[in-house]
Amino acid sequence: MDLHEDETPKREKAPIWLVTFGDVTALLLTFFVMLFSTTTIPSESWEAVVGTMSDSLRFSQAGRAPNPEAEKAIPVIELQPALPTEYLSAVLQDHLRQDENLKDAIVRRQDSRVVISLFGNALFEPGNAGLSSGARESIFHLGGVIGNIGNQLEVLGHAGPSAQEGEDFDTNWLLSLNRASAVAKELRASGYERNIITLGLGDSRYGYLDEGLGEARRLELARRVDLVLHGTAEER
Repeated sequence: MDLHEDETPKREKAPIWLVTFGDVTALLLTFFVMLFSTTTIPSESWEAVVGTMSDSLRFSQAGRAPNPEAEKAIPVIELQPALPTEYLSAVLQDHLRQDENLKDAIVRRQDSRVVISLFGNALFEPGNAGLSSGARESIFHLGGVIGNIGNQLEVLGHAGPSAQEGEDFDTNWLLSLNRASAVAKELRASGYERNIITLGLGDSRYGYLDEGLGEARRLELARRVDLVLHGTAEER
């Protein structure tokens, strides 16, 4: 056998009718695609199909929260937006500077919180837990500012170490708690609707004040109410 001979078997040509059949099939397919693309599904039929699918798959309607039926479902928690503490402290300082009763308040950032220290001599009579009329107005306006943000709020009352601090109260702790409650009540009156954590700390933080400030200044700082705004939003 000659090694140069072409041993590849010869293929038969496809019949000419098969080419024509393929062209017709392609044209018919194109026609039906164009016909379907110009067809409009009636809105009533579409809504019925979607409604059936929603019911079978247990999808909620638009704008509504999921309604899981499992015994142990993860609760949906809606959070109010919390302002960054750096921006929040600047806004509060600007507001307090314009208030005659609260202009001496101290605003400081502490970790992930903003602490507003309101001094007792600007809010209360010595040994008294009732806000003065001017203080009530100032706290009311401050509540209008705080009510527009979602940061979690705590109101902490403090008192000095003197036994005469709260003559009308059994303990200085009760005095600090009543003062914190008075401030929280006025914030609530201003329209503040979220939770307010209210605590009385008595003179438990007095030892943390810098001794270099002098006794008179330390006592002034000890008689205060702190508004603590956390860097996170209140959980509901």
